[in-house]
Amino acid sequence: MKSLALSIILSLVSICITAQTLTQKLKGRVVDQESQSPIGFATVVIVNSNPILSTLTDERGNFVLEHVPVGRYTIEVSFLGYNPQLIPEILVSSAKESYVEVSLKQALNQINTVTVTAQSRKELPMNSMASISARSFTVEETRRYAGGLDDPARMASAFAGVTVGNLQDNAIVIRGNSPKGVSWRLEGIEIPNPNHFAGGNVAGGGFVTIFSSHMLSNSDFFTGAFPAEYGNALAGVFDMKFRSGNADDREHAVQVGMMGIDIGSEGPFVTGKKATYVCNYRYSTTGLVSALGLIPSEQIPKYQDFSFKMHFPTDKFGAFSVWGIGGMDVNSEPESTDSSEWEYDWDRVRYLWTLNTGAGGVSHKYVFGAKTFIHTTVGASGTQNKFDMKRVDDALILRDNSFFEDNSGKITLSTSVNHKWNAKHTMRTGINHHIVHYAIDLQAALPGNAGDMVHYVNEDGMSSYSEYFVQSKYDFTENLSVTAGIHANYFALNFNYSIDPRVGASWKFSPNQTLSLGYGKHSQLEDLRMYMIRKEVDGIINYPNKQLEMSQAHHLVLGYQLMMSKYMRLKIEPYYQYLYNIPGIKDSSWSMINFTQDWTFQEELQSNSIGVNKGVDVTIERFLHNNFYFLITASLFDSQYKADDDTWRDTRFNKTFVCNVLYGKEFIIKENSLLGVNGRLTYTGGERYSPVNYSESLLNKNVVFDDSQAFEKQFPSSYNLDITISYRINKTHRSSIIALQLKNALGSPMYSGFGYNYKTKTVDMDKAVVVIPVVSYKIEF
Repeated sequence: MKSLALSIILSLVSICITAQTLTQKLKGRVVDQESQSPIGFATVVIVNSNPILSTLTDERGNFVLEHVPVGRYTIEVSFLGYNPQLIPEILVSSAKESYVEVSLKQALNQINTVTVTAQSRKELPMNSMASISARSFTVEETRRYAGGLDDPARMASAFAGVTVGNLQDNAIVIRGNSPKGVSWRLEGIEIPNPNHFAGGNVAGGGFVTIFSSHMLSNSDFFTGAFPAEYGNALAGVFDMKFRSGNADDREHAVQVGMMGIDIGSEGPFVTGKKATYVCNYRYSTTGLVSALGLIPSEQIPKYQDFSFKMHFPTDKFGAFSVWGIGGMDVNSEPESTDSSEWEYDWDRVRYLWTLNTGAGGVSHKYVFGAKTFIHTTVGASGTQNKFDMKRVDDALILRDNSFFEDNSGKITLSTSVNHKWNAKHTMRTGINHHIVHYAIDLQAALPGNAGDMVHYVNEDGMSSYSEYFVQSKYDFTENLSVTAGIHANYFALNFNYSIDPRVGASWKFSPNQTLSLGYGKHSQLEDLRMYMIRKEVDGIINYPNKQLEMSQAHHLVLGYQLMMSKYMRLKIEPYYQYLYNIPGIKDSSWSMINFTQDWTFQEELQSNSIGVNKGVDVTIERFLHNNFYFLITASLFDSQYKADDDTWRDTRFNKTFVCNVLYGKEFIIKENSLLGVNGRLTYTGGERYSPVNYSESLLNKNVVFDDSQAFEKQFPSSYNLDITISYRINKTHRSSIIALQLKNALGSPMYSGFGYNYKTKTVDMDKAVVVIPVVSYKIEF
């Protein structure tokens, strides 16, 4: 205890002492972009360093820059026969060694006298097969962008073409598509929605991801026309990677804040050996947020998660990794038995919701010589989702209202082979096979017979679906490349299949201008419970939804990019998407294209809806350089659909426009400390909704919508200001970060539907003002 007190006193005193120059190691690895083979003896230099800090990679592509003063840097990496590359925005702190993965593209022009100017690839995705509607994001961006709450999905909502539903959910709408059209991938395989309280409000969304940004390596985000290796998605793809732990030293981090605690650790299992680990644990009750009155005390969501990756490189057998994520969520609300206290129907409802989500696997990567690598993953994932709702009836008796339980999982085998035929031609092919188990129980009370529950789904079984792909990239010249491939799907439950061609091209027609074109046909399965809905006719049970076809879409995107400098770009992407075979209800305006969430859904569906999304996305971005950055994105779009009633309508998600302005500035304080100020202003159109049938609503004491005029109304446009302020104090072998994140700082109202008011006997619009402050303290050592 005395040692702890002395340590705290020394830490406080040291802040007041004039700081000495602190240094740290900057490490990394350089590989060939296509074959992933290491590049030995490449030159690595810190741009504008004085004296010059530089080094060479060893034969395995690894490099170490010693004694780098803390701060932010750009490095240049070059090797004869390859195009040199700039890596900006590298943060060097005193507590943690910085690590950078660099991939160099082999030059087609091998003439030694040609001088090539190094360029930043900050705007390009990690996946070299992507040619359009894709970008990479870093863990540092996830933490830095205002309003992100260290969450990749919330961070991605700042990108062009992306909107969010409300402040309490991270579900994202990409180019007018439902959030359920987004695929989440981790370490090369598809995983369940990796969010706490996943699908509570919106299928595809949740509160925050069930892994900390501390775990992430550079990852990719796609908004359409994605490469052939990605399937089972109509809207977009998060392709996330976990980083490996520090191979030389053990490093730790502890964060305490209003959202709970966050503990991370990494390092070698045995000092001097190659095997490493990195892990993170979070526990939250959001109790402090509740104490401020932002969340009713009885609705406090409780969650915890654990994520890890163990990396075992070998000299002869490649590299093995064991990884996993797991999250546990609990949320509940008590009922009121005093009818005089009822204002809305929710006041007479009791519910308990528990959700456990997990995924893990073993991955292996082997590089054959200088041209080929094979990547294989065997993984398992699943969810245990249970929601039990009861309702107080007019006689003040608590009755069963609905019950939903879904224990589903899958085992996945994924393997792909990448071969670089020559400097111009690279080919990649692979297979993903999923064995699916489902155990789904859905019960709901019949109208007018409260307490009498009827089974709409009660299934326990197994099935499978498989994905196959092949794709090639061919560089005709240094400035013209074409990518083409095919993705095939097969669903064993109903013997449905799809063959989806993909093609993309990129033409750099001047030193700083690029024109791109991409086309993709995409397919997606529905949630398994939709196929299991059963109907009983004359004592015979049948499953009308089992024969649903895959939802499909054609997506065409044109892109233009102007690099205004090494660190600034303009990007414009007009697009057109045609969706078809979307499930809908016969002779109705209802279509799955507008789906958010309904755990008690029990309707017979047909593949009878179509949709069209079209628009233009604009991005003006200045990468972080000379201590400031900005990102301006704007999207104008139109999202329409036609259900079985043969009428074209706005979709629920047709907000028509969204604009984001992000700005950040870093200030160096006392040489070794860093103050970061970041802001984000968002202005977006409102979500669509169907008009309320007030006479029927008042008669039934429940909100009834006029579906004959589906989505003809629109909530008001909204604006949100998010602010993030952080202060990093670097000391010898440790760093402290004090941060304030303020979401919706201006108190913009949030609209989320309608409710029948028992007290006023009217229908009220659900309008709330939610301001979320998050204060945290983190120490790295």
